[in-house]
Amino acid sequence: MKVTINEKEFELDDCTTLEEALQQANVRTQGIATALNNKVIPAASRAKTILKEGDSVTVITAFYGG
Repeated sequence: MKVTINEKEFELDDCTTLEEALQQANVRTQGIATALNNKVIPAASRAKTILKEGDSVTVITAFYGG
């Protein structure tokens, strides 16, 4: 199935979880927020959230600056 992560398309197996997709996309999962189809997914739910064809994942990384 095709899923978009931060506007980049990935081909993933059916029944892939959000956590697995982030690993396959080489996304560090600490210190990030994730949204699936514009709905925030808590870190504790990533391993239980199954992705579907056409889903869009947004990863937001916190950074310091000023």
